[in-house]
Amino acid sequence: MNEFLGKKYGLKTSDKFEEYLVFIGKNYFQRKAALSLSQENWLTKDETGAYTFHFHSPFASASTTFISGEEVEETKPDGVRVKALITIEDNKMIHTQTEENGRISKHERVFSADSMTVITTFTTVYGAEKTATRHYALVK
Repeated sequence: MNEFLGKKYGLKTSDKFEEYLVFIGKNYFQRKAALSLSQENWLTKDETGAYTFHFHSPFASASTTFISGEEVEETKPDGVRVKALITIEDNKMIHTQTEENGRISKHERVFSADSMTVITTFTTVYGAEKTATRHYALVK
């Protein structure tokens, strides 16, 4: 993963993202705001071995610091508090967020030299799922 540290990736396209937002209960205005965001993501690592994943857009920014494989508390950009388990494996970052009500979001980020793909799956407490894919390009 070291070769991808500090590289910024900007959102370029999304597949089934609006359907995903409907599925997770976002209203019309929340969906339109989320769809209009031009965002950048990047990953850093400090001298202790802790990673920080950064999300930045003109309207919302957030970061989560973690040790791979250790659960942390996190506040998502929409303000929802979750327990997060993030693991790093080769060029993948698997980020699983569990809400207090049992709903689960899993974000699988696959990094490459010039892009990052994020496959997000939301699972309800009843087991129903919805998946969206977002494509990012390296910001030069």
